[in-house]
Amino acid sequence: MKRMLKLYLPKVLFTLAMMLMVHLVSAQRTVTGVVSDAESGDPLLGASILVQGTSSGTVTDFDGSYTLDVPAGSTTLIFSYTGYGTQEVELGDQNTVNVTLSAGTELEEVVVTGYGTQKAKEVTGSIAHVGADDFNNGNINNATQLLQGKVGGLVIARPGANPNQGFSIRLRGLSTVGASTEPLIVIDGVLGGDLNSVEPQDIESIDVLKDGSAAAIYGTRGASGVILITTKRGQAGQSTVNYSGQVTFETKDRVIDVLSPDEYRAFGGGNDLGASTDWFDELTQTGVSHLHNLSLSGGNAQTTYRLSANYRDVKGIARTTGFDRVNLRANLVQKALNDRLTITANLSGSTEDGQLGFDDAFRYATIHNPTAPIRFDPSNADYGRWDGY
Repeated sequence: MKRMLKLYLPKVLFTLAMMLMVHLVSAQRTVTGVVSDAESGDPLLGASILVQGTSSGTVTDFDGSYTLDVPAGSTTLIFSYTGYGTQEVELGDQNTVNVTLSAGTELEEVVVTGYGTQKAKEVTGSIAHVGADDFNNGNINNATQLLQGKVGGLVIARPGANPNQGFSIRLRGLSTVGASTEPLIVIDGVLGGDLNSVEPQDIESIDVLKDGSAAAIYGTRGASGVILITTKRGQAGQSTVNYSGQVTFETKDRVIDVLSPDEYRAFGGGNDLGASTDWFDELTQTGVSHLHNLSLSGGNAQTTYRLSANYRDVKGIARTTGFDRVNLRANLVQKALNDRLTITANLSGSTEDGQLGFDDAFRYATIHNPTAPIRFDPSNADYGRWDGY
């Protein structure tokens, strides 16, 4: 008995192993086919085919052909190719599956980073992209105002009510001593641009480079961050004329509570100069501002253009503050040598007439004698004595 076991046991085990292998092989099937472009019919090299729910997959060869072993129980194949839409196919009983893929219609957003581009999802930690649809609306007199509250870590402020005062921009804190602490401004690739020279209505998008990579691209000038501004361009086959106008009103909300002329007299201790003056009322006004923007754009497959002219008349809340500004901009893109050469021309001009006012007027309105007349009266002897106030 033992002799028979020794003779037949290896044969039995070998037979069982062969039967198991045959069962495993028969539990999967081989699917073949061709993946091609839906429009041209050309085969797609390197298209991916994946068995849904598994890690089994393959790619197409030069002829767009593929061969894939599909495990038992799997019923769906997923076909994908860069720039094309993904397609899922139910296998059923078929072992030959030919698929045509259509070019995708959704393109990933691209961010310009100085000398190249990157996908927005890859740089969200260091680069912020703000498009025209995300800009702030309302009384916008400076391109900086488009970004207020839109970018994390970007602090934009303008103390005072004088519209001629510039905005304070802090992106990376006070990162330098003795040099500029504000971000580098780049307008259409031109470094060191002036935000007053570009009209907010002419801006297509703004990219903010936050971290140290900006310094690697632009050197020490980018140590405090970089703000990249891209202006609008003409579109081939679309000739358009646009006009926009805007009127805004500004007034003070509240002021510092100070003694009225009667309270000042009752309080005593000061010179009564005989008048009753509310200095805050005398210093302030309702600021009426208006904007006019006219643009022309168009072109063809070889040449596109955009011309814009902007007039802005801004009056501040404080009297004798405001400015009149005219901005002109022209963008031209010319393609040549069978689209191998692209020539871009950007021209801009700006002129401004400002009323600077007196920045300390509100401080003096807080401390000045409310019984003093608005204008000097030589007949009032007491008005010439400035001691005591």
